[in-house]
Amino acid sequence: MALILLRHTRVDAPAGLCYGWHDVALLAPPQPSFDEVHTALQALLSRLGLKLAEVHSSPLQRATLLAQHLAEAHAARLTLDARWRELSFGEWEGKRWDFIDRAQSDPWAEDPLHRAPPGGETLATLAERVRAARDGLRDAASRPGEAVLAVGHAGPMRLLLADALGLPPYPPVERSLDFGGLLALVPTDDGWRLVEESPCS
Repeated sequence: MALILLRHTRVDAPAGLCYGWHDVALLAPPQPSFDEVHTALQALLSRLGLKLAEVHSSPLQRATLLAQHLAEAHAARLTLDARWRELSFGEWEGKRWDFIDRAQSDPWAEDPLHRAPPGGETLATLAERVRAARDGLRDAASRPGEAVLAVGHAGPMRLLLADALGLPPYPPVERSLDFGGLLALVPTDDGWRLVEESPCS
């Protein structure tokens, strides 16, 4: 019984691009490959003694394409859930960070937990929605012998990792959260606990 969080593979975007809800494409071929991610997931499931029963995913293509591949490989039901999306950067989406007005970005960077980009959302809002998505899977992730997979992005994963470690949502947890990396959480009486971090290697 576990909830496994998986970060999408590398995106085809220039360095310094601001993207959250911006639907950037994946590198082609994927890096790491979908087969490599599948192998890492299989190894994790084997170590935990679990079978993958459900796959949930952010609707952004960089997550959905991988989620579809893994759902088919495990004959598991796939559900798209917008709550697993990355932070919304609003008017900054798709722009280079060095083209964004520092008069706007500097105050936001000082307190992203409570300040939002123009038309975007705060880190607190992101935390609220991904916690709701996570907790909505508690029953499924509590079934003996089964695991639920959520495919998404580094921001939501970092927030849920902080929760599992008993840390505040900001400043961010100092973890690399590699592309294709996995986190396994188990439900407890009063929250969630981290049982394994697994890079895709």
